[in-house]
Amino acid sequence: MIQTVSFQLSNFPTFQPSNFQTFQPSTFNLTPIFAIFVTHLTKFMKVSLNWLKDYIDVELPADELITGLISIGFDLEGVENQADKLKNFVIGKVLERVKHPNADKLSVCKVDAGQDHILNIVCGAPNVDAGQTVCVALIGAIIPNGEFEIKKSKIRGEFSEGMICSAKEMNMGEDHSGIMVLEDRLPIGAPFAKYLGQNDVVIEIGVTPNRGDLLSHFGVAREIGFLVDKKLKIPAVNEPKGDSPVKDFISVKIDNPDGCYRYCGRMVKNITIKESPEWMQKRLIAVGMRPINNVVDVTNYVMLECGQPLHAFDYDVIEGKQIIVRNSGDTKKFTTLDSKERELNENILLICDAKKPVALAGIMGGENSEIKQDTKNVFIESAFFDPIQTRKSSKYLGLQTDSSYRFERGVDINITEWAANRAAELMAELCDGEIVEGLIDEYPNKLTKPVVSLEIEYLNKISGVEFTSETVSQLLEKIGITALNKSDKAVEFEVPFYRIHDLLRDVDLIEEAVRLYGYENIPLNEFDRIFLDTKVYANEKYDFANSLRAFLGGRGFKEICTNPLVNEKYVQMFTEDYITLQNPSSVDMTVVRPNLYIGALEVVKNNFNFKNNSLKLFEIGDVVKYGTKKDSYIHGIDETKSLLLITAGDYDELAVNEKGRSFEIFDIRGEVQALLEKLNIDNYKLNYYNYNNFFDYGVEYTIGKQILARVFKFSKKCLDAFDIEKPVFGCDLPVNELFNTGKKQTAFKEISKYPPVLRDLSITVDNSVKAADIEKEINTGADKLLKSIRLYDIYKAGEGDQNRTSYTFSLEFSSNEKTLTDEEINQLQDKIIKNLNKKLNAELRSK
Repeated sequence: MIQTVSFQLSNFPTFQPSNFQTFQPSTFNLTPIFAIFVTHLTKFMKVSLNWLKDYIDVELPADELITGLISIGFDLEGVENQADKLKNFVIGKVLERVKHPNADKLSVCKVDAGQDHILNIVCGAPNVDAGQTVCVALIGAIIPNGEFEIKKSKIRGEFSEGMICSAKEMNMGEDHSGIMVLEDRLPIGAPFAKYLGQNDVVIEIGVTPNRGDLLSHFGVAREIGFLVDKKLKIPAVNEPKGDSPVKDFISVKIDNPDGCYRYCGRMVKNITIKESPEWMQKRLIAVGMRPINNVVDVTNYVMLECGQPLHAFDYDVIEGKQIIVRNSGDTKKFTTLDSKERELNENILLICDAKKPVALAGIMGGENSEIKQDTKNVFIESAFFDPIQTRKSSKYLGLQTDSSYRFERGVDINITEWAANRAAELMAELCDGEIVEGLIDEYPNKLTKPVVSLEIEYLNKISGVEFTSETVSQLLEKIGITALNKSDKAVEFEVPFYRIHDLLRDVDLIEEAVRLYGYENIPLNEFDRIFLDTKVYANEKYDFANSLRAFLGGRGFKEICTNPLVNEKYVQMFTEDYITLQNPSSVDMTVVRPNLYIGALEVVKNNFNFKNNSLKLFEIGDVVKYGTKKDSYIHGIDETKSLLLITAGDYDELAVNEKGRSFEIFDIRGEVQALLEKLNIDNYKLNYYNYNNFFDYGVEYTIGKQILARVFKFSKKCLDAFDIEKPVFGCDLPVNELFNTGKKQTAFKEISKYPPVLRDLSITVDNSVKAADIEKEINTGADKLLKSIRLYDIYKAGEGDQNRTSYTFSLEFSSNEKTLTDEEINQLQDKIIKNLNKKLNAELRSK
């Protein structure tokens, strides 16, 4: 029986527009092996201090601002002064250019860079010439594109003491055909940063998945506004008028409103594609975005400004003058802007025209609708795509972009209209275009802002701070969280759209209130101490597992730790009843392990490959199966702790003049018996089995119906699947049963001072008779003088009868009162044989 347990990983809860304001997230408690650790992977957002000042009035020095951001919980990964970044880049003059004597495409230049001597620089640019003013990277400079250091070197026999830079090498454009030629009036030796006006400070912020609002300058400026007690200034956009409304040019239809909540569009016509102005290029370069052209740069600029990803289509290639938002369905392939053909599944959201897809919604545009040098008319997309569907599509395609990253974390659905208008206004200004009158705004299921109630008593209990309704309202309203209804006991807050993805419960508001109040301002209480009674909190099972580790380590075993997720093809070798993952991260981790065998055999194989041929291994770990335990954390699924012993390969290192041997079943049986003796378990019985295709044979140690240990030899068929050639033996022991069965106190008994008598008993029985049945009848037929029974040989009977099996036991007789005679032992043995013959049809083996 193969069943599937579905685990859905997502950064956002699923919500429905109609009831979004009352959404209550559920909890799902899992035991350790099922624990899904959702790591808060951090995305870095670079913000420009000069750019931020457009939206917030801030006069704080950069170091004070950085300290303030840290105080309200920001994770700052770095601060970059642009002038420092361009250290060792200066203005230079090419004095002389001659052909390289040993290379046709290289030139040797004499360059005055304002240093103490004229530099000799080997240059490969075809446009370099004497008299040019250029950007020179001195020795020690770090080239922005590629981040490699300039060193004094010898190129085809000629020394080079620097580098003359191109726009692409400086991340100032895509042109790599030649060097940048600067204005002649620039002073030689002056810092290149001064020429560029690079006086900005760039702050790199670590952004966790719940704070998608910080992936924009608006979001960071809003937080700075809290520090300086100023409000965010959002640039105004004008509503242009025209001859024809936009709906005469294009229409939008949303076939999947669950995947696309809102779709805004604007159109700009009669544009000219060219480079963006210097001010925009500088801002994009400052935060790590490379300028492309004025249209593409505007979409990136607005995204970095407000956090809303945009896409610009070449309007003239949109067939039917219609945009349709739908799932891919039967569309199986699509070529994206990077000229790669993508394989699609049926649930990927597409932006299509009347005949074909033109973009992967929220991820990347298509090569068939990209902006080209001859593009004249542009349709601007500003939409809100479902975070979960976007993430699933991005993961399936293996394609993450700046756009998808923001949609996955949730953007502000209320800013889509502003972003479309802002982009249209900038394109009209920078591309010499005309904005078509009107805005397309398809918003079929409007969302409402969620309202979260916060009880003041609970806030104070959790935070340790004495807040009032008024003080907490003042804090939260500074970052746009509006207090609707206030009383002394509680406040109802309306959450803005840019925070609806992470402010869902009262504890989320508490976290915000404490963050803004300042962790350093929370008073310390010297009486806040916790005292634990070690007797109450001691974990006996944990200590028991550690005692097993210590004992096995003393016996020469090495502990291993293997992955709890394993490959399904190996699990099928041992059982058909297992639990699969719906969204595994790898084909080798598709099933939650039902036993410890698979991981251990992988370890054995790897050790054998590295010529470690004598192995004694153990692992204590959790295994999961379907079950009916009432105390299970998840109904219908049992999780138990298991101990696995492994012996494999050679028994020991070879001694001088001594023939080596491999491990045998009796070696691991001896280890198991030693472990059971350690736990004071001695009233077990043995059952011998010929197992299945994957275990050659085995022995069970039982007390009643409880199996305490199962010893086995892995079959050749099983070992071949793991490419293991040497014999491997194992023993599976349930840790909880060992803990419950083991005697906590040791009892002692006197050893007889009279010598024991040993006798071997070899009999044949029907193949259906188990060794445990034979031992039971031996005990029945004997008396108290029989002290121990040990099975040490099993084999099939001779050619005469293939239906019988031969067993040889060693019997130990002893008395505490006298030395036993041969006659007494013979009488006891005859009694045992007669009882075995009567009950089990056993016969003495003749040879």
